[in-house]
Amino acid sequence: MARVVIENVYKSFSGRKGERITPVAADPLVSPVDEAALVTADKSVQKPISVNVLRRINLTVADGEFMVLVGPSGCGKSTLLRLLAGLEQMTGGNIWVGEQLVNDLPPKERDIAMVFQNYALYPHLSVYDNIAFGLRRRELGSRESGVGSREGQSADQMPGWVENALVGVTRSLPKGLRYVSDKERAVDAQVRMVAKLLQIEPLLNRLPKQLSGGQRQRVALGRAISRNPQVFLMDEPLSNLDAKLRAETRSQIVKLQRQLGTTTIYVTHDQTEA
Repeated sequence: MARVVIENVYKSFSGRKGERITPVAADPLVSPVDEAALVTADKSVQKPISVNVLRRINLTVADGEFMVLVGPSGCGKSTLLRLLAGLEQMTGGNIWVGEQLVNDLPPKERDIAMVFQNYALYPHLSVYDNIAFGLRRRELGSRESGVGSREGQSADQMPGWVENALVGVTRSLPKGLRYVSDKERAVDAQVRMVAKLLQIEPLLNRLPKQLSGGQRQRVALGRAISRNPQVFLMDEPLSNLDAKLRAETRSQIVKLQRQLGTTTIYVTHDQTEA
């Protein structure tokens, strides 16, 4: 949980070299002479055209606050989330998460979890492995409850890469034949805690293709929650659901956010949803 501060953020996209602006030939207010001048000037322009998407964005989201950004498609809502997550490079400005300036940090070091509009689940992994995926790749000192906290004990017994290899090789074997490291036990506890919270325990062994849209969205939420990040970013997570399921999932998200107390920024173009 942390406060998010956005200071004078700019984002511009450059057009392709030599890209031209479409002439306004259909404009009745433009005379043939003016039109010819426009086309001539247009042909002489060879510099990339810069498109400003975000200009002087200043925003403060308090610690534990649930903030909703609402606006029409194409206004830059999702771009702002991608800047916060580190998936896009800013043109200018500063972004603070807690007391840390994250401008130059890669996404994995920002301690931010993002839920995408299209769920972004791995189709070949079970629900359990989708939720556990990020936890298994976290380094020591992660903020998950218990994850990595006992890793030092097993490090004296065998190298970490050996343990990871054993866990991966034996994961598909019957339960009694699997090798389970201390870290894997902590991951298992975290996954099952999140599954219970989201009421998806019966779905843990299913593949994403065997789930409904609402169930997939809960799995995507579970993967974000399991990491226990400082900030949640949600990019129109309900847009692919029907009206009834959207209302149910919306109330569940609000309830979860109040229960977890995690700073959340939610993007939508639906005023009713906002």
